[in-house]
Amino acid sequence: MTGSWHWLALVDEAPAHASASAPTTGPDGSPAGHLAIWTQRAKPTRDARRVDARLLDRAGAEASVSLVRPPAGVRLLFDDLAVQQARRAVLAAAPFDAVTTLLSDASHFEGALTVARGRDVRRLADDPFARVFPARVLRVGAGLLGRIPAPAGPVIERYGSARPWPWDRFGDA
Repeated sequence: MTGSWHWLALVDEAPAHASASAPTTGPDGSPAGHLAIWTQRAKPTRDARRVDARLLDRAGAEASVSLVRPPAGVRLLFDDLAVQQARRAVLAAAPFDAVTTLLSDASHFEGALTVARGRDVRRLADDPFARVFPARVLRVGAGLLGRIPAPAGPVIERYGSARPWPWDRFGDA
């Protein structure tokens, strides 16, 4: 699939039809499921959300992540001031290996995934998106997550809100 987004979900077992997946562990080293990415057009699981397609890297090294998800039944617009402030805070700080929002549609914030390696792992404890919704810090195995260059600044949702943030260019149209 060519496009600006893929599907991501944290699932209990390694999915047979995912484009890539990696086992995850919690902070205490206990198994926490598998983080999976699908490159297909159709939504693969009920809990899957769209992410920046550049996140997928089958040669990516192990990483730690902050996975932010809203509580069940809660939906928040991207225009909400808490979401906007979290985005500003991400842009104001030193860049992580990757940051992508999670989407279910063009206007609702469904969480975020922040990827860190090396000394930046400790910064996950202060993930700005974790101020919006609860975060889980997980260790993710190799073969799934790459690096995404930090954008020059936030995009304006009205011009491309169907794409997970950050997105640093317009479509090819």
